[in-house]
Amino acid sequence: MTASKTNLIALFERHPNTSPSTLVMHNRTHSLGELSYAYYESALVVANQFDGQAKSDIFLLPYLFLIRHAFELLLKDGILILKNVQIEFCASDPNEIYENMAPLEYIEQRGHNLMKLFNEFRNNFNSLELEEEFPRAIEPVLNNLHQADKSSTEFRYGMQADTDPSYIDSASLCKELSEQFKKLEIVIDYAYGTVKDRYSMQGKNDQTAQADITLTATDEIR
Repeated sequence: MTASKTNLIALFERHPNTSPSTLVMHNRTHSLGELSYAYYESALVVANQFDGQAKSDIFLLPYLFLIRHAFELLLKDGILILKNVQIEFCASDPNEIYENMAPLEYIEQRGHNLMKLFNEFRNNFNSLELEEEFPRAIEPVLNNLHQADKSSTEFRYGMQADTDPSYIDSASLCKELSEQFKKLEIVIDYAYGTVKDRYSMQGKNDQTAQADITLTATDEIR
């Protein structure tokens, strides 16, 4: 057991649950996609603090950190899903797809650079040769988010020397980021569903062809 895991358990053991209404369970079985959704929903909770008053300004960086991390986890989850699609439905070699690493080890080495993750995700999407093109609107938004925080530290610590304040429309900012996050989710679902359907249809066609061959052979025997 790692030291970090031991420390985490020690923290939780100080607070054993005594009531169903306050129960929360920690487990390590959540997928990156599920965690991405949780960070996204948490970002929305923080965004509700924006009310045009000066006291809500302090919530901007926590909101941006949460939404950026949600994007990062979603991209990593999408990479895993599309690579597994290639293995499951396109007969690709797992060792080649994951560079002789376990999937989680592979994804851990991808780092925190949003644009590198985005480009790898898009390349995997394009390799499936689907009818729909990759949505163009996602890239500029992700690039802006990446340029603002290239290593997932700026939104955590806010250390950039910015002498001039920026006056932001919080509703517009949150709307654009939410739209592109949802669009990215749709792209993942579309890619997986389309390839799965294509494979299923091919399997049915193969079965039909085999049945025709069998019937023809039977007729010839008769």
